[in-house]
Amino acid sequence: MEGINRLEELVSNLKQYAENWYDIRLLKIQDRLSDVLSSIASAIVIGIISLFIIFFISVGAAWWIGQAFNNPSMGFFCLAGFYFLLAVVIILFRDKWIKLPVINALLKKININEEG
Repeated sequence: MEGINRLEELVSNLKQYAENWYDIRLLKIQDRLSDVLSSIASAIVIGIISLFIIFFISVGAAWWIGQAFNNPSMGFFCLAGFYFLLAVVIILFRDKWIKLPVINALLKKININEEG
């Protein structure tokens, strides 16, 4: 009789262990997901603010260059040429400068190699 009680207790403990393990896994996944999503959200906010800053600096620089050439439209064309060259360079090196760092940052946030 005592053997059956111990077996039932063992089965009960194993069930509780499995439930606890599942709950811990679920909490870890939720923690990682919330960390990644909060990082993405903050990157989006910083990106939008940066775009506004770059826009206003660009308009000011274009206006200043146009005043230097006594032709306001020339300043905007010069700045457009600069941004075109910058876009070409970014497109050429997008894997090295954008894709790989983003993938590495996300994998680091997720910590994909963690065991346990």
